[in-house]
Amino acid sequence: MKDSSIGSLVQLRFWQHIRNGALTVMPDLGGESLGMAIHRVFTVTGVPPGGIRGDHAHKYCTQVLVCLHGRVSIVLDDGRSHCRIVLDRPEQGLSIPPGIWNHIVFEGTDTVLLVFCDRPYDPEDYLRDRAEYLRYKGL
Repeated sequence: MKDSSIGSLVQLRFWQHIRNGALTVMPDLGGESLGMAIHRVFTVTGVPPGGIRGDHAHKYCTQVLVCLHGRVSIVLDDGRSHCRIVLDRPEQGLSIPPGIWNHIVFEGTDTVLLVFCDRPYDPEDYLRDRAEYLRYKGL
């Protein structure tokens, strides 16, 4: 969405049961708890500390990011303003709507990032060039 802004970001909190470890519950993955239907799920692993992923925006896809292990720092911007959000616990999630540029820095060793998407993979959905992204946003 061309008109998405930093204010469109949604931070999520999942319920945890702590007893002999942690059980993190993401109920109703069909829609309500994440605010979207899920059509694709993937993990990102093996990125060394300081490694970068993302560096793109989507035209149509909403993504929910959850750091299951380790730590990621996500710099997000809408072409006008930006923010930085750290995910370092599995009970935290971040919903990134279409039209928001994301730059993910892996800060921890053996970090595991889980990503839920509301659309199947489509290479045409990606805005990977910063200048193209700013044109898309009308800036």
